[in-house]
Amino acid sequence: MSTFSRRNEVSNSLKHIAFIMDGNSTWAVRRGKDVMEGYEAGMRNMSSIILFANDYGLKYTTFYAFSSENWGRSVRWVSDFMSLAVRFLKNDDAIRSTLDIKPKIMVIGDKTRLDQKMLGILTKYEEETKNNTGITVCLAISYGGRDEIIRAVKKVSALGLKFNEENVSNCLDTAGIPDPQIIIRTGGHQRLSNFLLWQSYYSELYFTETLWPDFGETELKKIIANFASIKRNYGK
Repeated sequence: MSTFSRRNEVSNSLKHIAFIMDGNSTWAVRRGKDVMEGYEAGMRNMSSIILFANDYGLKYTTFYAFSSENWGRSVRWVSDFMSLAVRFLKNDDAIRSTLDIKPKIMVIGDKTRLDQKMLGILTKYEEETKNNTGITVCLAISYGGRDEIIRAVKKVSALGLKFNEENVSNCLDTAGIPDPQIIIRTGGHQRLSNFLLWQSYYSELYFTETLWPDFGETELKKIIANFASIKRNYGK
């Protein structure tokens, strides 16, 4: 299917889809692979989904890559995951194909907890792509919705601003980015797991049993088609 054909299938109102990329370790275990191979497959699939989203004319995508709660996993798991992520971001062919479409890359979350290698490469991508006009890709790393809201409230207070929805929104990590109209969670669980708690107040939620490395264009297309059939009146 051509990019033009894909874009004709998307409602003009659909700008932003967010993804909770669950099921990577299950995918690996079912195939007798090391758990980190599942996360590697998931990272490559993220790149594929970015390309599909761009082809469909979406302006924003957000990916829940590493939660604030993930820091509570074993030291070995965290170290292995971060090392894998750094190698992937530096060298993988999937990343290079993603960069070819000139995305703007943003990182949301508590960056103070990241080590220098991870922080360095993420900062490099943000700086090098900040003037790109393609799809905006938000990577939620060391991210938790409650933590984001607390940090935003502290910022509102520090700036001496009035406490209202507009000012809190403008102090979130996602300031300037429209709220996601769709949040998709793969892997079978039906919960948000501390993801975009402020921004998801009117998001359409889609839960699928499909494991993240297997989630592809066919299922994404069905979700987009379903969204186009929904009348959204925001309680009015």
